[in-house]
Amino acid sequence: MIIEMSDESFIDKAKDTMGNVIDKAKDTMGNVTEKASDTMGNVTKFQKLSKLKAGYFERDEFKNSNLQKGFFCYNCIYWIDMTGGKCMVVDNKGPDLFGNVSDVIAPHGCCNGYEPDFDEINKQKEVIVDQ
Repeated sequence: MIIEMSDESFIDKAKDTMGNVIDKAKDTMGNVTEKASDTMGNVTKFQKLSKLKAGYFERDEFKNSNLQKGFFCYNCIYWIDMTGGKCMVVDNKGPDLFGNVSDVIAPHGCCNGYEPDFDEINKQKEVIVDQ
């Protein structure tokens, strides 16, 4: 069954449909934009802890350790390995508990806010056996 429509009625119908889609998209995007701005407002209100307040320390003895095992920043959900190592909770500048000053949160460091990243800890590593 073929329904014939005049060009004008087809164009009007298309405009109505597109208008409804655009209005719905505006409503949805408006809500998303409002939520995003609220979230950004909350994030900017949050202040990171100093290394001292967080109980952060890094020891050179742990630098060459197996970072996949243990309570290291490398395994923490808050640690970000971009631009040299940063934390979402601890400020990367300032002295640690031992008075060492660095501008990074080291992968071999640790603090009181440690939360394990089980995805990182439980990664299966390929084992190569010499024969």
